[in-house]
Amino acid sequence: MAAVITVMNMKGGVGKTTVAMHLAGGLVRLPTVKGKSMRVLAIDYDPQFNMSQAFLAPKEYFSLEKQRKTTLSILIDDDTELDPYELQVPGNLNPPSVSQLAKRIYHNKLNGSYLDLIPSTLDLMYVALGQPNTSIKPIEERFSKFITEARSIYDIIIIDCHPAGSIFTQTSLKNSDHVVIPVIPQRYAVRGVGLMMDFIKAKSVGGLSAKPHILFNCVPRRGVASEELEIRGELSFATFCMKSTLKKYKALTEPEGGKGFVWSSVKPYSTEAFGNIFSVSSELLARMKV
Repeated sequence: MAAVITVMNMKGGVGKTTVAMHLAGGLVRLPTVKGKSMRVLAIDYDPQFNMSQAFLAPKEYFSLEKQRKTTLSILIDDDTELDPYELQVPGNLNPPSVSQLAKRIYHNKLNGSYLDLIPSTLDLMYVALGQPNTSIKPIEERFSKFITEARSIYDIIIIDCHPAGSIFTQTSLKNSDHVVIPVIPQRYAVRGVGLMMDFIKAKSVGGLSAKPHILFNCVPRRGVASEELEIRGELSFATFCMKSTLKKYKALTEPEGGKGFVWSSVKPYSTEAFGNIFSVSSELLARMKV
């Protein structure tokens, strides 16, 4: 049964998508975990669809979008009359099967691990902006059913979530076991982490909430920023802070159209950046007890 991870922060500009896509790609490139391969599903749940653009060439992406093989199809059954002012609630409570939407991105022939992707679409913004004229429970039920099926197929599901409070954050958190919170050590970062932790607690189901993992992103390759030390020093945050950090490498910001990832790059510091992703991925698995 898969562990579901939402990658999100209520604050924008923290490298959320960069973290999500490199965790997904890094996990399937790790040596076998406890003697088994790693089956990973990445779900692009952000209307900006940046992760989709990073993993897919434009021609391939637009072909999938034309076939309606995106996260929008998980939520609604008919996208022919989308309205930015009125949310279209589906009449069909059953989403497409995972196999109908998942696109194989990578297969590790050495250990059998693989990465599948469900791309997003800008049309998802209609769901974010539309005001429901009835209950949104059908949308919530479709997403929950989809995740339940995906849990039976994969080992890890990573959801790159919309940064603002919306139906996306609600449905994602309700169906997640863990939340990775990317944080760039800078002014007001403490407040941002606090708001995120409060949001997770508020969206808990039955008194249980997804377990937070604070990941410092884009940190200096040498030394530790004072803002990072401040957050680590907060008693309410300390146990949730990951020891590993994702350091500032230009190579981590260059992927586009399925190219430019550190695991296939020969540019300076790509090897170090790849090792950094390995360290973060390995620690996250240990914290999740996978």
